[in-house]
Amino acid sequence: MRNRTKNPWILVLLLATGAVLGGFLGQYLGQYLPILQYNYPLGIKEPLFLDLGIFSLIFGFVININIAGVLGLILAVLIFSKI
Repeated sequence: MRNRTKNPWILVLLLATGAVLGGFLGQYLGQYLPILQYNYPLGIKEPLFLDLGIFSLIFGFVININIAGVLGLILAVLIFSKI
């Protein structure tokens, strides 16, 4: 038997796909099931400015995840565990 190890890039791809598809489904099915559309922003809500004289940097990162996106992430982990 060959030793099969799971590629972590497949997990990353499945998680990204699950989050995106879950987000779209939550947005479009939210008019029928409003709980799917409930979202919570995670991250830096106000941008951070760094002025270094020669150039300026602006840092910001926000993820708006909804209930359907969380369900998509859970489904992606379950699919990865079955592979």
